[in-house]
Amino acid sequence: MNLCIITIYDYSQKDALSFIMLFMDLIKFAIIGGLVAMLGFGISDFLAKNAIDKVGDLKTLLYVQLIGMFFLVPYLIKDSQMPVFSLTNLIYLSIFGLFNAIGYLMLYKSFQKGKISIVSPISSSYAILAAIISYMFFGEAYSMRKIVVIVIIILGVILTALDPEVFYKGYNKKDLAMGVPEALLVFVIFGVYTPFWNKFIATPGWIVWVILLRAVLAFFLIVYAALLKKISVKVNVKGIWITFILISLFEAVGSFGSAWALHYSVNNTSIAAAITSTFPLVTIILAYLFLNERLKKSQYFGITLIILGLVASPFL
Repeated sequence: MNLCIITIYDYSQKDALSFIMLFMDLIKFAIIGGLVAMLGFGISDFLAKNAIDKVGDLKTLLYVQLIGMFFLVPYLIKDSQMPVFSLTNLIYLSIFGLFNAIGYLMLYKSFQKGKISIVSPISSSYAILAAIISYMFFGEAYSMRKIVVIVIIILGVILTALDPEVFYKGYNKKDLAMGVPEALLVFVIFGVYTPFWNKFIATPGWIVWVILLRAVLAFFLIVYAALLKKISVKVNVKGIWITFILISLFEAVGSFGSAWALHYSVNNTSIAAAITSTFPLVTIILAYLFLNERLKKSQYFGITLIILGLVASPFL
């Protein structure tokens, strides 16, 4: 009798230990993948600011998107399925490509005009608007805690975007930090666009759509540049092609880290998403160290609220 009890107890201990080890492995995947995504996206945005200052927003965006297509091709090795190329899907792809082009162009314009320490957190908070759109159109669950987080992020955006003197001197358009209007447009465009895009690519062959989206985006940028006569295909700035490649590479690293974490972490996707959402912090630190960007205390507090809200949102 005692022997039997001991045997069952030992087995249960071993089983529990195996479960704990498996759980820790899954968390490890979530943490590592999230950190890779955080560093990839954060460094990519910082390098984009550097390239934009040298050759402009439109040219930087065009070449980064074209180069980035090649870094996505290895995904085809893992997922070789082809999507359904119906007329409806191609029309949807064109619409997504247009919105993506406008959104990214506004993002790069905000990088060009303003301090990246300010515009990066504001633009990245589009995930909150995406959650609201998902609730409205796709029945995503909502709670009072998520509403509180949304309010915190909105407060953070206000504190980050405005000069603190506005609160006791009255509002003036000059009190709005440079690049913030464009960053707010990014917030709206990507916030509305992302849930519908995620729904569109939730099918076999999704990576093909992701690659084609970049091609469509590049097409619209070329048309836009031709209409405005603002861009030449030639780039004469020394070393800029290396910067373009690095931007695309780190963006691809960020995408890979995020996808890898979501694929292997199973029920710990919230951890991966929370870590990934801190990528503006990487951009801010790099801008502080290498671009000498300095903000007011209220703006740093606002950025903190935005990042804390983004980190908390996946758990709600």
